[in-house]
Amino acid sequence: MAAAGPGAEAECMRPAHAPCPVGPRPARGVHLTELLVVVVVLAVLVSLALPALGTALEQLQSDRLRMQLHSALNQARAAALSRRRTIGICPSPDGLTCGDDWSHGWLLYQPGHDGSTAPFLHQALTPRRRLAARSTTGRPALEFRANGRSHGRNARILICQHGRAQAEVVVSNTGRVRSQRLDGDSGC
Repeated sequence: MAAAGPGAEAECMRPAHAPCPVGPRPARGVHLTELLVVVVVLAVLVSLALPALGTALEQLQSDRLRMQLHSALNQARAAALSRRRTIGICPSPDGLTCGDDWSHGWLLYQPGHDGSTAPFLHQALTPRRRLAARSTTGRPALEFRANGRSHGRNARILICQHGRAQAEVVVSNTGRVRSQRLDGDSGC
């Protein structure tokens, strides 16, 4: 449709097979009811996803502690090898004394001949709710000799959440550190 004169309607820019619209154009907005339906659907989806997200976050916390412990134990062994002295590592909430829960942090120290200890590195961690890491009974601290070997028998540190074992870090007599996730079926 061509314009007939100055007062004529503007030319329609549609393809030949599509008719030009006649009359007022329809509104292109979103109605409030449509918006509310979308918000409700999103709220339902989020409420269904939150429990799974919480479980995933707890697993990430457990994995993070497992990897940090693995690294710290390797660091203690490397310090013993490089200094050619016995180096100990124990759980420590304050960096001054040894405790029993590895989830609060740890302390690397050099044992003295008189039974004293000289701390040289403290790693403090932000305590996580419902997360605990305990050593094998009777083995609260670990010591690596100058040759990198560990004193005593194998040591095992269990990382637990909600009373279930999530991961473990094991130190063999040779000083080798390994860690793995657990299925969470066994108790702590």
